[in-house]
Amino acid sequence: MSDVSEERPVRVGIALVARDGRYLIRRRPPGSSMAGVWEFPGGKCEPGETFEAATVRECREETGMDVVPRRLRQVITYRYPHAWVEMAYHDCAVEARDAEPDPASGFRWVAADALPMLVFPPANEPILRQLAREAVPPDAGRGSS
Repeated sequence: MSDVSEERPVRVGIALVARDGRYLIRRRPPGSSMAGVWEFPGGKCEPGETFEAATVRECREETGMDVVPRRLRQVITYRYPHAWVEMAYHDCAVEARDAEPDPASGFRWVAADALPMLVFPPANEPILRQLAREAVPPDAGRGSS
């Protein structure tokens, strides 16, 4: 468990892997920090590793899929009671178009507009709001009378 008085936050690379309006997510496994909440693939940067490299490595380790980071969407720094984290969210594409996550990984594709209904760690809220906004066409909800 990390001490919140650390000088620097724990650096984390996160993959926002999208396909056909859906994102790759899973529930955090039992015994992990925040078990049962949903998460995107990703994890801590190794010493000297960039956010982008950690994003690619962690996605491969967690899902068995290779991803290509397209752009850095946002970096969020957040203090949890148990840790101070700096998370870099990268929009990613799957290298092999037909690749699927390893079934044992627990990752699955979920529609972007369903993400706000799921419980994620609090630090993910700004990203979830962005993804939900992007999933709704600008003229949605306007009736033609």
